[in-house]
Amino acid sequence: MKLWRQWRLNVSPTARMLIATVALCGIATIAAVVILLNSSLSAIAAKSDEMDGRRNNDTAEAAAQALLSHMTQKTTDNAQWDDAITPTYGRTPDTAWLQRNWGVTALDSKTYDGVFLLDETRHVLWGRFRGEAYNGSDPKVFGSGFAALLAQHPGPLATGDTAVSGFSMTRYGPAVVSISLVRPAEHVLSGEGGKRRYLVMTRHFSPSLVQGLGSAFRLDNLRLAPASDPHIPYLNLTGADGRIVAHLTWKPHLSGAVAARAAAPKIQQITWLISVLVIVFVGVSGYALHRLAQSEATAKRFALTDNLSGLPNRRALFEHLQSEGKKHKARTQTVVFIDLDGFKDVNDIYGHNTGDKLIMIVAAALKQYLPEKGMLARMGGDEFALLIAGQDGPAKALAFAEAALAFVGAPVRIGERSVQIGASIGIATSTLKACTSHELFRRADLAMYHSKATGKGRITHYDSALDSARQHKQAVEQGIRKGLQNGEFDVVYQPIVEARTQRITSVEALVRWPGRPEGPLPPDQFIDIAETSGLIHEIGQFVLRKACADMRAVPGLKLSVNISPAQFRDPEFERKVDAVLEETGFPVDRLELEVTEGYLIENPERAIAAVANLKSRGVSFALDDFGTGYSSIGYLRRFNFDRIKIDKSLAGRIDRDPQAAALVAGTVSIAAALQMMVTAEGVETEEHVRLLRLAGCNTLQGFYFSRPKALADVLAMLEQDGTRSVA
Repeated sequence: MKLWRQWRLNVSPTARMLIATVALCGIATIAAVVILLNSSLSAIAAKSDEMDGRRNNDTAEAAAQALLSHMTQKTTDNAQWDDAITPTYGRTPDTAWLQRNWGVTALDSKTYDGVFLLDETRHVLWGRFRGEAYNGSDPKVFGSGFAALLAQHPGPLATGDTAVSGFSMTRYGPAVVSISLVRPAEHVLSGEGGKRRYLVMTRHFSPSLVQGLGSAFRLDNLRLAPASDPHIPYLNLTGADGRIVAHLTWKPHLSGAVAARAAAPKIQQITWLISVLVIVFVGVSGYALHRLAQSEATAKRFALTDNLSGLPNRRALFEHLQSEGKKHKARTQTVVFIDLDGFKDVNDIYGHNTGDKLIMIVAAALKQYLPEKGMLARMGGDEFALLIAGQDGPAKALAFAEAALAFVGAPVRIGERSVQIGASIGIATSTLKACTSHELFRRADLAMYHSKATGKGRITHYDSALDSARQHKQAVEQGIRKGLQNGEFDVVYQPIVEARTQRITSVEALVRWPGRPEGPLPPDQFIDIAETSGLIHEIGQFVLRKACADMRAVPGLKLSVNISPAQFRDPEFERKVDAVLEETGFPVDRLELEVTEGYLIENPERAIAAVANLKSRGVSFALDDFGTGYSSIGYLRRFNFDRIKIDKSLAGRIDRDPQAAALVAGTVSIAAALQMMVTAEGVETEEHVRLLRLAGCNTLQGFYFSRPKALADVLAMLEQDGTRSVA
């Protein structure tokens, strides 16, 4: 008792509770193991017995089928016999020959106990049963199963290729009945007109026959049972007419029960062994838990501390804030979020060792500016945060932020090296009743990013205006999702004309959002959001599918569709284009896909593969917005474009900028050398048309010819233009 009291004093309540829990778990484990082992043994034994029963049933079926097969073969061998034709097909059967060759064997019943010769009307002409002459002629002697057997096998009975056999209940009891056409062994029966003779053999079930089957197939005490007993295994022998002829039963092998009895002593030994092991485990675990409880406070302190700076970490700060919220939910909380500007450059230029020293220097400096009752933490990487509560928290937080900004903005000495960094700081204030702890930190983080985005080296206080852009983006993104589901988007088409004749040769498909409940939104206000959210895939597929379906009925007119970089990054892009072409029936040689050079330069291998795959199918490609990027001649040759589209920022200045005119002429010359067509965008005046045509542009596109129009208006233009008629 003295030791027990001393142990209780030395062990903490938490450790005692854990040790008691482990002990209870150990007892429960022992009980579970005992129950599990015994129930498993019973389940295995039952399953083994069940499998034995199925195996015996399969064996009994095999024995019955073997008996049928044996009778089929025996009857076939006797019926297909050249020497049997004359004695059986004569004016009267040669009974002496029949008795000598078939009747004698029926006496011993080892192969068959009955043999009969039937005519073409299935009446008995001659028969012997168990050595005695059979004088009747009615085939009913073979039971009802015999008639069904004849009806089910007209083919074999007509050709005599093989005998047919089945079970039947005759007047003498259950039997196997087999019948075959008597015919020559090597060729078909001929020369007998309509006369037919059939050999019928029977073998009735006898104790010796059933015992022989049981011995051959290792079925103990195989016997005929008068009726099925649900408590013993049995097999129904069914005739061709569906009636049960007899029941075969046998003594089941209960190997599972035998094995269970044999394994019981070993199970007991295993149970004792596991019990000992569990007891040892409980003892060792109790000791370990005791040691663990002693080091719990130390481990928690390390878990909540940043190893490099010595400051509390993110987890410690959140736990402290949540604890404050439970105690004083309506109390004002202020968070200052600091992100070091240029820290990555320090790591990249001077190495991570210098970066680590910089973090320690900054942490030590921030501690000096820490206001009373404030908590400073390192959030990870180059981010720090201050949490301070109370009505005066915002003022103290601002003072801390200004001091931190001044220190970090000045050169920092690290050994013999001086580094220059800065800081972007965000401040958010609220009560945990008004927003959650995570929301408060999100606001401070958002304010910090606003400082970074607007020039760095500054302090930003959170207000609702900072969320407006984010909320607008979320609203547009959600609207796009619903709009795609509700059919709010549409496709308009801008004609592209041949420069010389000014007749429409193709149209460019452009997406619009006219069905938006809040009012139409221009593409430049939702395409970028669709790109970043991944919804551009669905929009792109919608535009391609609708445009192909709309323009399929306009023969000869080419269709240009813009492809976003995000679509090009999709490894399934080529398959999706194929699917749309197959679905709409749009001719592949009339489709032209327009791509910009940005993604092609960033991912040349993927881009080359995608362009090559689709061009091999007959799709043509145009490089869009040419003149706004950094395209080279080698780059143009590598991708093998079919067309270059000169951007309106270049083509639209051809009438007032000599440099632009020279660049357009040069582009046309390069395209001609590379066997590429040239389309000029942004054509707005007659002078543009004249100069671009003189420069050698093949096709023109712009407001001078037409703004993007709805399908019906484009079709009307085509009719008026006289270049196309809608099919």
